[in-house]
Amino acid sequence: MVYLNDLKDTPVLSDSLLKGKLSFEYPIQQNDLLWVTVGGPNSVDLIGLNSAAGIITQGAAAVSNQGAQVFGYLVESDGTIKLPYVGRLKVEGLTRIQLEDSLAVLFADYTSKPVVNVRFLNYKITVMGEVARPGSITIPNERISILEALGMAGDLTIMGKRETVLVIREINGQRTIGRVNLLSKDLLTSPYYYLRTNDVIYVEPAPAKFFARERLPQFISLAAGSLSLLAIILTISR
Repeated sequence: MVYLNDLKDTPVLSDSLLKGKLSFEYPIQQNDLLWVTVGGPNSVDLIGLNSAAGIITQGAAAVSNQGAQVFGYLVESDGTIKLPYVGRLKVEGLTRIQLEDSLAVLFADYTSKPVVNVRFLNYKITVMGEVARPGSITIPNERISILEALGMAGDLTIMGKRETVLVIREINGQRTIGRVNLLSKDLLTSPYYYLRTNDVIYVEPAPAKFFARERLPQFISLAAGSLSLLAIILTISR
């Protein structure tokens, strides 16, 4: 199966087609779990702020891919997190890099040349329906396209509908449903091309698959019953 098969009509992917897409960065939103570390030359002086390793490791707990418990900061319903020393900060809508820059400025009062790292701990998506390996996928960074996610799920089965793949997305409590066509170049400019945390991809079965799974057994049962009835009638008529 060839995806984006109408790209043959586009000799070169213009900047206007991909503008803003390749530079996409996932914005922080409510219920994100952030891993935040702050280090610097004199971090040892920040008692109560840093651990012995010179990093912040406080907040809500999560489990890493390796099964180890790690700690992060949950973005509350008001879009804030609470950090030692600097208090409650509005982080919703910021990208990871923007938050790192903001924290570097704030912690400059407590340590010279602060080194700040922010990561997402709960960035996962779910792929359902006509794919080889349905299930939840943990994403190691904050950017993944729908094509990459489907590839991680083993690609669509031969009976999956490629023209209308559903993406279910929740943003600040509001659920939206988008449809994308994997066969069209318009996919590249869709707001659902790059996925967000907790997105759900659902690949519907093609009509033939639906018939084979839902209607064919009924049809076979009805046909068998009809043949049995016909056999009885023929026996009696003799």
